[in-house]
This record gives sequence, structure tokens and C-alpha cells, in this order.
Amino acid sequence: MIDFEGKHIGLYGGTFDPFHNAHRQLIVSALEQLPLDVVLVMPLGQAPHKNRRISLAAHRFEMARLGVDGLSRVVVSDDEIRTPGVDYTYETVLRLKERHFPAEITVLAGSDVLLSIDSWYRVNDLMGEISLAVVRRGDDDIKILESKAKETAARYGAKIVFFDMPPSTLASSDLRRIHENRGELRGKCPDAVASFIERHRLYLLSPVYSMVDDDDWERLVALEGWSWRFITQERRVHSASVAQYAGKLAYLYDVDIWKAIAAGLLHDMAKEFPLEEQRELAREYLNDETLFMTLSDDLLHGPAAAEFISKTCGKPDMEFLDAIAFHSTGRCGMSVLGQILFLADKIAFDRVFRRLDAIRSLAESGKLDDAMKLCLEEIFTALERSGVEANSLSLDAYRTYAGGATVEM
Repeated sequence: MIDFEGKHIGLYGGTFDPFHNAHRQLIVSALEQLPLDVVLVMPLGQAPHKNRRISLAAHRFEMARLGVDGLSRVVVSDDEIRTPGVDYTYETVLRLKERHFPAEITVLAGSDVLLSIDSWYRVNDLMGEISLAVVRRGDDDIKILESKAKETAARYGAKIVFFDMPPSTLASSDLRRIHENRGELRGKCPDAVASFIERHRLYLLSPVYSMVDDDDWERLVALEGWSWRFITQERRVHSASVAQYAGKLAYLYDVDIWKAIAAGLLHDMAKEFPLEEQRELAREYLNDETLFMTLSDDLLHGPAAAEFISKTCGKPDMEFLDAIAFHSTGRCGMSVLGQILFLADKIAFDRVFRRLDAIRSLAESGKLDDAMKLCLEEIFTALERSGVEANSLSLDAYRTYAGGATVEM
């Protein structure tokens, strides 16, 4: 991590949904033309001005991280994602100054900021804390920009400078539509970002977010931010992918979509807890020593997460907790939510293994039990190749879906 003390920071915030070539070019141009030591790219957690549902934070953070790969003096920060509540630039700037003691902060912004800045939170106070660097894209009306900049500077005492970048018509909203229509993103996004979007089918699944009401969506954003500290970025991306796919299956099977997405976000949150803590939490949740002893160390994180959530979040309902507790093993008598989370954990679009498409096809065509059976068979095959015995809970679950048949290993 770069030491920001005494440095001139260029702060570049946004949803980055997705991160595209114009975002990258703005950063490059700012570093070339402004006296910056570092550009801090700051994906939003909960946006104050967006009317649509933005993608889950782990996906947007990953796209920003991939999008700036190879650029020196650029850091992607999760400060706003980790911070509860709506994100305001003024509060972000104060946190940066309090924690990192930079010499100066310059906020990097598109030219449209001059048209909306009057609506910014505590804009008078903000302008006393920063400089504002506005990019001219080459096709902007320079006279209008300069006039608006003078007006803004006079009104707020703002320090405003301009820098230039080549003209660009790229807009994240257009790229989302292109992906929704299965169009090509390469040449519009950095290749690594385009590959990430395509692999995760990011904007093919995101419409399910609009089916969650506003209050529940705010709760999901808060849950992702809360769980962020417990897991690595790789695990966050997996959890977001599971959440998104679980939301899709929940819609298909008329299950509470909020609950499915929330379970996906939280299902692995104990996976990186110290092993002794996992054991203690799992034993407490299961309250059955015989059952506890059937679980190998790599299967403890499910019931451990369920117990941790129960203690921390005021005892959510048992269907939700059990879905998380047994998402790795499965079990007899699983609820539909439990089956959805079990499958989403195995067949979300970050996964790659044999017969995966066949399992997805079954799950998405109303054949949930058949999908469970085939998925368990694939798990048993993989375990056999690794010389690992299947867990008894998984074997019992398989007998349920196979009509009492046993699996040969």
C-alpha cells in the first residue's frame, strides 16, 4: 500500500459499473498533466445520486482493479464500500485527511460535474478541502465549461483546473446494454474487464436486483459492506457471484429474492476465520456433537457463519441460517432456499467444471431436485478423484434425490 502522507492525491470516484476505457484514459491523462503523486480510484458503496440498482460492490471493485492493472501510481480503494451508509465525497475527503495526512487532495471529475455540483452534499465545505480537476474530452464546449468554472469558483471559493483527454462517447449505461444484448465489449473496456463481465454474465443477471424493494436493497448493500472485512477479494467476488445466481433461481422458484441474495453474500463469511473459532462457532450452531464430528475442517465454515450471523444480526430465521450452515454439504429435508444456495455455490458463473452447464440447465428449467442429484454426483466424482470421502450429510441428501439409491465410490 502506498504511503499517502505528504502526497498529492487525485481522488477519482464513481460506480465503475462497468469500468471502461474512458475511465482508464482519464486516469492516465490526469497523471500526465496534473502534479499528482497518486490517483486513488474509489468505487462507491452506496451512491447518493443513482436512481438504478448498481452492481454488487465486489464485482465493481474487481472491475476497477482489473481496469487499472499495469498503471503505476494508481491505487483502488475500498474505503467507501467499507464505510456504512450513503457515500458523500466530503466525508470521504475528511476520512482520507484524518487517516493518511495527504498534502493535497484533488478530485478528478468529468465536465458534467460543473452542471451538477450545486446539488453536492456540503459543497461549500467540500470546496474548502479540495481542488477540483475537470477533464475536457475534446468535444466539450470549452467556453461554456470555462464560464461555468468561473461561476462555481466565485460561488464556493473553489480551486478549479482543467486537464484534457481524447474525445470519448463511452458510457457505462451503453456498455451494460451491449452486454445485455450479448454484444462485444472488447475495445470499449480493458480486455481483463471485458473477460470478467463475460465470464460472470454480469449484466445478464443483474435485472433481478430491480425485484428487491428499496429498503431491502439498502440492507443488502449494508450486509455486503459489513461482511467485506472478513473475507479476501477473491472470496468476495465468489460470494457476489453466488448471490447474483441465487437471486435468479429465487425468482424462478418464487423464493424471497432478498433472502437468497443475502445468503449468497454471507455464506462464506467465516471461511477465513481462525480454525479454532470456526470449530467453536460450528459446534455451538449444530448443538449435536455427533453431527459436528462428521464435518471435516473445510466444512466448518457453513455452520460457523450461521452461528456468527445469528449472534451478530439478531437471529435471522432458521431457514436462512440453515441454508448457510449446510451450503457445502447439503442435507436431507433442505428447504427450497437451502437447495438454491447449495446449487448457486457450485454453479454460479465463477465456477468451471464438468457437466456444469447440464446442472444449470436443470436448475433453470424447474427441475431443482434433478439439478441437486446431478450436482451431488459431480461432487462425489471430484472427491473420489482426490481420494476424499464424501460427507455423510451429502450422502443422505443424495439418497433423497436419487429415490433411495446409493452412490458408488
